[in-house]
Amino acid sequence: MEQLRTLKAASEKICEFIDFEIFDPEQLDREQIGYAMDPEGNSLVTGEEGAWQDGWLVIGYMTTTGDPIIIETDEPGQPVAVLMHGLGYWGAGSYIAGSVAQFIEGVNRISRFLSLKTNGESGLQVTCDELNGVVHAISNADEYADGDIWKMLLEPAYRYGQHQEDELARQVKAMNERGMSIKDIAEKL
Repeated sequence: MEQLRTLKAASEKICEFIDFEIFDPEQLDREQIGYAMDPEGNSLVTGEEGAWQDGWLVIGYMTTTGDPIIIETDEPGQPVAVLMHGLGYWGAGSYIAGSVAQFIEGVNRISRFLSLKTNGESGLQVTCDELNGVVHAISNADEYADGDIWKMLLEPAYRYGQHQEDELARQVKAMNERGMSIKDIAEKL
């Protein structure tokens, strides 16, 4: 529970740059409705292939897709994964981290990176390549971490970075069209 509180607090610090939400740990029982149990409290765990598994604990969800983020409590290390919903069966998904602690470390790594890239006057200055570097570092540090899933988790940050890159390209093009030299453009930017 303490790790989940830490994960929730860490993710809330960067909420505008991530595409997932972690549930309040005190509300986890209620959040299992629709996954491990129906609204009346009846188990949806049947043991059949493609059914919800007994060891899966929903701890959050992807905000744009609604896909659940789970801990596989029956697996060594208790890895964290995101499962795709709407397929008629459960099981299709990808790992985020080898454990809740590694998920926290990934979120903290992103938070530290974003803090370093924030300038008081101009705000966050980040590129998609820099974000790719952070995702690469996360996936290198944790054999379970799927870089593509982390990119999905960071979709708002990537959109922000892409917007900044597009704006910079627009400014360079406008200055170039006004006849400014490359040296003058670089100094101006």
